[in-house]
This record gives sequence, structure tokens and C-alpha cells, in this order.
Amino acid sequence: MDLSDIRRLRIKVGLSQTALAKKASVSQAHIAKIESGKVDPRFSTVERIFKCLKEEEKDHCRKYMTPFIHGVQHDDSVSMAARIMREKEVSQVVVFRDRSVIGMITEEDVLRFPGDLTSNADKAMSEPPPMVSGNTSADTVKDLLLEFPAVIVMEQDHAIGIITRSDLIKR
Repeated sequence: MDLSDIRRLRIKVGLSQTALAKKASVSQAHIAKIESGKVDPRFSTVERIFKCLKEEEKDHCRKYMTPFIHGVQHDDSVSMAARIMREKEVSQVVVFRDRSVIGMITEEDVLRFPGDLTSNADKAMSEPPPMVSGNTSADTVKDLLLEFPAVIVMEQDHAIGIITRSDLIKR
């Protein structure tokens, strides 16, 4: 690879000059000068830029996640969870206690629930789905989705997205 590949790779992975500059710890102006051939950068800078571009090329699950998670609080009703699934045309909702994921309610959970639909969501929920970082490979997530209806994408201790089977089928 040579310097002329930087612009091509940057565009291929969908990064702006500003985003690449931030990841590589250089200025956007420096990226622009490198791409236009107006500067002869240090080897360590070029190495850092290519490392960032290669990392972006990987097939991370973050590319496939839905960044909005449909969910309910643990003390919301089961009927509210069912209404959200119906209105949003999703087959499951995540159950939260404040911002923490504590479970999931699927269409099957609602159908099998023997109690009153005015009961709290945590009474009808099943176990929480697996949780992965955004850098987890799409293949690993695919394997999890063979066993679970969804996977939650986490960043630090916060849920930032959800991946369902249909999300991966679209890839």
C-alpha cells in the first residue's frame, strides 16, 4: 500500500477526513495534505492511519445494529410491551431497570404469559439477551442469533443498539 490508497480506503470504509484524523490522532488538515500529496508524512503517522483504516474495514457488528432500542421499564405493564411490539412492528422489547438491561419480552413471552396483562413487565420477561461490544465480529453475533432472538450492543455499561436476525440477514 502507498499513500494514494489512503483516500480510496477512507472513502470505502465511509470515514470523513475529520473522523479519520480523530482516530489517527492527527489534524484533518494533515489528512487532506497527505491525500493530496502536499506533504511527506512520517512513517509512524502513515502506519497509524493505515491501522485505523484496517480496523474500520473489519466486519464489526456495530455496522448492523439498530441504534434505537424499543423497550419498557420493569414496572411498565405487559400490555404496554405488547402495544410497542405491535406499533413498532418488532418481535421483542428490552426490559430496563433505569438504564440497565434486565430482560426481554418477546411475542412468545406475551402469548405464554398466564397472568394479567396489566402486570409489571418484569413478571413476563425472559432472560436478558447476550450483550456484546460494538467491535464484536458479525460472525460471532450470527452464532449468538442462532440461539437468541436478539443481541444487545453495549458501550461501557450502556446499551447503544440491538441486533436481530433480520438485521444480519440484510447484510
